[in-house]
Amino acid sequence: MNFYGIILAAGYSSRMGELKALLPLNGNTVLSRCIRLLVDGGISDIFVITGHEAEKIGSEVKALGMRAVFNPNFDKGMYSSVKAGVMALPSNASAFMVLPVDIPLVRSSTIRALTFDYSDNPTDVIYPNFKGQRGHPPLISAELIPEILNHDGTGGLRRVLENHESSARDLDMPDIGILRDLDTPLDYKKACKISRRRIPLPEECAALWEIAETPAQTREHCITVANAACLMAEALNDARKLKKPLDLSIVHSAALMHDVAKLRRNHEAAGAAILAGYGFSGIADIVASHRDTDIKPESPLTEQEIVFLADKMFQGTELVSLSQRYGKTLQKWSNDPEAVKAISGRLRRAEALLKRYEDEAGVKMPDYLLTHMHKGRA
Repeated sequence: MNFYGIILAAGYSSRMGELKALLPLNGNTVLSRCIRLLVDGGISDIFVITGHEAEKIGSEVKALGMRAVFNPNFDKGMYSSVKAGVMALPSNASAFMVLPVDIPLVRSSTIRALTFDYSDNPTDVIYPNFKGQRGHPPLISAELIPEILNHDGTGGLRRVLENHESSARDLDMPDIGILRDLDTPLDYKKACKISRRRIPLPEECAALWEIAETPAQTREHCITVANAACLMAEALNDARKLKKPLDLSIVHSAALMHDVAKLRRNHEAAGAAILAGYGFSGIADIVASHRDTDIKPESPLTEQEIVFLADKMFQGTELVSLSQRYGKTLQKWSNDPEAVKAISGRLRRAEALLKRYEDEAGVKMPDYLLTHMHKGRA
């Protein structure tokens, strides 16, 4: 299969007030971010369609090692740029993606998933889908090229693709970036805040639950644990004062995801694999290790230990002591001496870790959570 990318960067950026393609993002430019996400997703041949400020954008394209295609009709609208890009595609193209330059927050894992899905089962169009809403970029079969070139532009590319709805397919992805564009300065400001995300946003956590078919009661447990873990992390941060604080976004996200693969065997490792596969490496290790703890006495408490402790203090959504939480498991395996030994060891390590936390944070569990827990945070 030969996949190509078309990045549309010919517009005036009138609502932004600045040239979108060359705005800085994560130490690079919006355009270079778009190119990188396609390349990291396996699309190495990319055509960037220029128009307004073609020389400036073309210089950036050349520096990035890609091909610029000038659209002399760019002032006639985006569809003219789509045509220019399609006409530039080589004859060996199997399928191609069309990505507007103002949608730079798509994850490379989404690009890979689209190409893998197409390779397994080619069709006319595959759309990335986030919680029931289609986004960018669609992966389009090269079989549609003649129709695209012959279309008069009415309704844009969407009108052409609508003709193939019966053979279109949606691919559910936990990637809100497929819906986020940069139309205004406010959009750009928001994009800068989340452009480095290695952890899922809360909306993406909800999408991951759906994809993994996480049971409703497990989701409620995860929300409860996330609320508790953030409270515990905040207390520790307050006690540490000027020391490097724990990252509450990591704590919250990892706690929401710790049981995402609850229905699968060895759910800790399975959950970590799901997260890593979708590019959320920032919390995969925490999810993988939430069953037990082996922190060294000299090592500082991290987000990982907070999530571990918060999980162990709840049976479902009920706050319990560690002895209560582990006691049920001990009772279940009471006829298996080896299992009892292993579970007892995990209980002792959890109790030691909890004491470390209480000593450093200056709070007493579970009283602290009983006083401070509130609903709705997650």
